Amino acid sequence: MNAQELISLPDIARLANVQRPVVSVWRTRSRGTDFPFPDSKLKSGAQELFVSEEIVQWLQVTGRGNNPEFKEDSASYATLGRENFPLVTSLLSLQQFLGRPLSQFSPIELLDAADELDPDDECLYSEIEAGHDKLASIVGYVDKLIDASYGALPAFESLFNDRFRANEIAISRTALSGPARRLVAQCALELAGPDSVFHEATPGGSDLIYALMQLVEESASLQIQLPSATGERDTSRLTVRRLKMLLATNESFIASTPSHGIKPIIHLAQFPSPEMQDDDPLAVLQAIDDLVLELGPSHSAIVIAPANALVNATDHKEVANVRASILRMGRVRAAALLPQGHFLFKPRIPLGLWVIGPDTSDAPLAERRIMLADLSGLPLDDNVTDDFVADLAASLMELHGLRAHSFRFARWGRTSRIIASSQGLIPRNRVKRLHTHADAASLAEHQVEFEKLLTALNESSVARPQLNWELQLRESEAQPVETSGLRTLGELVSQGQLRVLPGTRFNKDSLRATVQHGIGVWNSEDIQSEQPTASISYFNLAQAYGRAVITEPGDIVFSSSGGPAATVDVEGSKAVNFPVRILRINSTAGSGLHPQVLAQDITNAESANWRQWAVRKIPPNSYEAMRRALQLIDEERQHATSRIELLNSLSSQITSALLSDGLEILVPERLRKDVPSGTN
Repeated sequence: MNAQELISLPDIARLANVQRPVVSVWRTRSRGTDFPFPDSKLKSGAQELFVSEEIVQWLQVTGRGNNPEFKEDSASYATLGRENFPLVTSLLSLQQFLGRPLSQFSPIELLDAADELDPDDECLYSEIEAGHDKLASIVGYVDKLIDASYGALPAFESLFNDRFRANEIAISRTALSGPARRLVAQCALELAGPDSVFHEATPGGSDLIYALMQLVEESASLQIQLPSATGERDTSRLTVRRLKMLLATNESFIASTPSHGIKPIIHLAQFPSPEMQDDDPLAVLQAIDDLVLELGPSHSAIVIAPANALVNATDHKEVANVRASILRMGRVRAAALLPQGHFLFKPRIPLGLWVIGPDTSDAPLAERRIMLADLSGLPLDDNVTDDFVADLAASLMELHGLRAHSFRFARWGRTSRIIASSQGLIPRNRVKRLHTHADAASLAEHQVEFEKLLTALNESSVARPQLNWELQLRESEAQPVETSGLRTLGELVSQGQLRVLPGTRFNKDSLRATVQHGIGVWNSEDIQSEQPTASISYFNLAQAYGRAVITEPGDIVFSSSGGPAATVDVEGSKAVNFPVRILRINSTAGSGLHPQVLAQDITNAESANWRQWAVRKIPPNSYEAMRRALQLIDEERQHATSRIELLNSLSSQITSALLSDGLEILVPERLRKDVPSGTN
């Protein structure tokens, strides 16, 4: 008998893709009707729990909600996985290696397989043995969870990322934000050499190494040192489980055993951690002190911890002494103060960052310097992270590299002065005055950029083709009555002329707020602007979202959430983030369907049900002419948009150049006469 899957009211809202109060309205208004909202099965404290199957049936009968895949997704929102977190995550790990549904195995066979996979009981055997009595009833749920998440690893990550809703206090109270984890990972990659090995030194943690693996291109080789599993702590065993699953998804990732040789190891560590939840500055610094003392001469470390421990001023004498002792070792190369909000359990506590480099004991303490950066007043977005990492990379160079780099955040402090000072490590940013004077190098850069923009604009100013079109009445007998008129999307899909392809439920931490790298991702808010603003790395897409559907050129991306909206993905090769979906024309020739017409009709639709949206079909004898006309219009629109962007850039460049007071612009006499003196 399968274990009963229960679901809470907040989870019902997530399953149906509605706001939480909507579910309460459903309960109230459906009383006394033919289809009342199901009664709760039991209470857990003040929280009511419902049978998931009954909720799915009610949504199916009433047509409520905005998630057409609610039946398939129900396992992802059931409380069963959160209540049996160690057992379910162990079974997910076991299924990844077995490659078959767990329901095909008996409990004895599953236990034997776990013993074979984990002979030293490092990560999953004890969990499966302890849950032996539950196996027969829970494996069906695990199989459903895998199907709903399109794989064992995505299902594992979905449960892991739901840590705040699960009863997993250790991993929820020490969680960092996605931007903070990415900052640590990018700093680690900047320190890496061709033979570097990466190791998560966070006691019981794996978030930082996971963020690192997400940043690396799919084909790049990466050596990961697994933590030593003592088998004594659930969090350590969970870490090994997670990393082994991640390593199994990419052949370029290599598991490395602990080595005490000369191979450079880069350690990533956060404090507090799942196994050390105390955020007291003294406890944090003592843990960091232990870490630094264990580093080999060629080892490095990136440490993220509360700013009160790493960089802020302190009146606590013992805290100051331990911090000074670490700094006196001379291995702290950079320190940064981060903005609030990235320690999720205590968002008002700001974090600090230390970059600890290889041993430089041969350099006198008086000559050692630390790069200092204050990021506290900035959003920790991709631009800030990239610029900070660029400053860090330049700070590790020789003197000529330092001179060649234009630092955005870095200031320099002598290690000896920082140790002697009673103030914090980070000097606060002062209000800067606007300077209009520029040096010769900056003036030369202005000139080069100005000439490039001017050349591009002049090249784009060539005469554009005239649109010599005219409209005329069609002879009445030539009107294709049998193919003209409106059709609903539901009809066209059932006839096979259109296909609706699902979007992917991306975890928000998987997405980057830039489209410069990786694969672009369409979000609902991107449809109106007709351009995706987020992306996901190739590795993360392939490993965590292996079944994600990618658009083809000419696909329509649409959403009914917040009102119908659609646009055409002209280039294709992008992913879509649910509730965005893909509409694909099966056969353009002869179907009378055109992507731009479909997108326009969907945007103008009024119904909330996409199957009822009425769209127009183009008469066969008008299709080719309309296709060519719309294509030419689109080309002209792109040309005009590109020219506007160039003009905006030129305007900014001229303003900056002339305000420098070292350049002047020569305007032809005829233009001086044409432009009124008061115009901007």
